[in-house]
Amino acid sequence: LCDTDMLRYDSECSAAELCRGRLARRPGKSCSGVSQVCHGPGAPHQALSPPLSISGEQTLQLAAMGWVHSLNERVGDSKVGRYFQVKERRSTFTTELRAGLVTFLTTSYVLAVNSGILSDTGGTCTDADCTGPKAGQPGCRFANDPGFNACVQDVRRSIIAATAATSLMACFLMGAVANLPLAVAPGMGINAYFAYTVVGFYGTGMITYQEALAAVFIEGWIFILISISGVRGRMVSLIPKSIMLATAGGIGLFLAFLGLQNSEGVGLVTYNSATLVTLGGCPLENRVYQYSIADTSADAICKISPDTGLMTPNLGPPSSSFMCKGKRMHLATLWLGIAGITIMAMLMARKVKGAIMMGILFTTFISWIPGHQASYLGAGSQVPGGAERLEYFKHVVAVPNTSKTSLAWSFAAFHKSELWVALITFLYLDFLDATGTLFSMASMLNQRMPGFVNDKDKSFPRQLFAFCVDGVAIVIGSLLGCAPLTVYIESAAGIREGGRTGITALVVSFGFFISLFFTPLIASIPPYATGPALILVGAMMMENLVDIDWADVKHAVPAFLTVVTMPLTYSIAYGVIAGICSYIVLYLGNFFVDLIGVAMGKNNLHAVLYDNCPDAFIDKFKAPAPFKSPSAVLQYHVNPEHAAHHAAVKSREEEGATDIKMDVDNHTDLPSKSVT
Repeated sequence: LCDTDMLRYDSECSAAELCRGRLARRPGKSCSGVSQVCHGPGAPHQALSPPLSISGEQTLQLAAMGWVHSLNERVGDSKVGRYFQVKERRSTFTTELRAGLVTFLTTSYVLAVNSGILSDTGGTCTDADCTGPKAGQPGCRFANDPGFNACVQDVRRSIIAATAATSLMACFLMGAVANLPLAVAPGMGINAYFAYTVVGFYGTGMITYQEALAAVFIEGWIFILISISGVRGRMVSLIPKSIMLATAGGIGLFLAFLGLQNSEGVGLVTYNSATLVTLGGCPLENRVYQYSIADTSADAICKISPDTGLMTPNLGPPSSSFMCKGKRMHLATLWLGIAGITIMAMLMARKVKGAIMMGILFTTFISWIPGHQASYLGAGSQVPGGAERLEYFKHVVAVPNTSKTSLAWSFAAFHKSELWVALITFLYLDFLDATGTLFSMASMLNQRMPGFVNDKDKSFPRQLFAFCVDGVAIVIGSLLGCAPLTVYIESAAGIREGGRTGITALVVSFGFFISLFFTPLIASIPPYATGPALILVGAMMMENLVDIDWADVKHAVPAFLTVVTMPLTYSIAYGVIAGICSYIVLYLGNFFVDLIGVAMGKNNLHAVLYDNCPDAFIDKFKAPAPFKSPSAVLQYHVNPEHAAHHAAVKSREEEGATDIKMDVDNHTDLPSKSVT
């Protein structure tokens, strides 16, 4: 019944009527212990009968909530509050803090996941770091060499610190400059392309890790240039509204798909060799891992070891994807994740603020208890690497060090076509991914703050700054050794919690600052604690699809392809491409058919052009106006004084006509004049 975020003071209400702690109430509701209810400014007071008693604990709670409201009012009226437009966006300081914490918790997995993906490239490690029996031989890094493995671990720790540092600076700029509640961090899709296609496993790809960072550096500057020049904003304004709404819905489905997987979620969905995906949740002993083999010949797969003389398989490292061989839904971590999403959903249904954060913390604290089947730490964990995580967790505090990856770029490969292919691919993937996510988050804010997005050109406040921050973040990431950064779709969780301003992004930035020194704790948040939040937020983002005109096939089919392509291709960019291409094909096809009708005399050319005009130009391309003569046109350009004079004369003439008519009616006995 009480809402501290909606307080509106009434000068005629007494202190008792303000719940003794200056709490706000919704109109017509009462708080426990209040003798009267205020129904708005100037409204009469209505006494409750009998007055309700209040306990000492409730008094403390009311006093604490009153202090929170006082803090919100002070921040909202301060220079900081006015800069971030806290009151204009109908938010409060404590709401922004809560939203920022939720956003950080849902994005904190990037510290462990991004470092794990990028360290598979080997980073700056080479065969020269080998110290084992095959040291000095080409390819010794593939022989499980202890020296090379130690170097890779140093690279992984360096990337953890680099991820935290780049995310810290990017989120700070997004909050302080763009005033948007968005998190910016290394993208999960594009970092996999960076690691496994461009650089390759342990450097077996097109170019080296250092050369790939140089390509990312150049891409960031191109991003900044197209943002400042307005090209990026103009290109976005050409995207149909149905595609933008479908992008938001597709991102929601993509989020839910991530939350259902094992690597970033609860593990309900897993790999299947026949159907690609199926029901998972099986223990370690029932998992069959996938191997990707390029050369399937017997000579390539089976090799004789020179040390033992025995035939050994040459399969390479196994994928993180696995197929369950029995005991589906038997995994304890899966059920702990299901419990987490149940708690979140129930708390949200009860309108409890911070429901997502409470669910994440509940699951995380239980997973940190070693010795049970759902534990994330310890040798008995059903998530591989539990013993190493426990040892790392015990450090609690770690000094950040990015020396293995910072300023490691190399510009020596710009004469290679492979580098330019990688750079162009980075550019268009990051452009569509970041831009689509950015406008989807803006659409979410527009639903909560109508008018936030301009319906005509799809622009929003400080759009240019947000675009430039995206490019600057990419440049900063390349300096420290990270793949391209992007706006995170997990920002939707914070927006759902009430984030409206850049204060939310500043809180996320502060969280990454803390994680620089408490990386062992932050990196130990399990994926099945944050996965439920992704599923729940994905479900909430489906509301964007309601505004699509599903009765119009020209809008419905591209929107559907946009939504369904994102999770099935694991790429937001591919979903946007599918939607835009199908939209163009449908419109051009219908346009040519209509032109044939014009040639046959069945259609009007101007009407055909108007009906097939894209949404971005519909305001500039008006329907044909009826023909007017020159004299009719001149009537719209008269002197205001002349217009007033003619109106007065016309009024007098109408009054005179009425008098004449009344006079005629009163003399019906006059002889009538016939006309032959």
